[in-house]
Amino acid sequence: MVPYLLFQIALIIIVVRCVYVLVQMSNEPKKRWLDVLFHGSVGIVCLYFLL
Repeated sequence: MVPYLLFQIALIIIVVRCVYVLVQMSNEPKKRWLDVLFHGSVGIVCLYFLL
């Protein structure tokens, strides 16, 4: 099994990546709403597991 600390680090990286992608998408004139919803929901799920 994956050590608990390694799992937490992976979740933090996923949350940071989701936030980064959402910020990048906010600068686009035409938003891809399915991608925005996907990255937002992945970030929320990761935060749920972290907390």
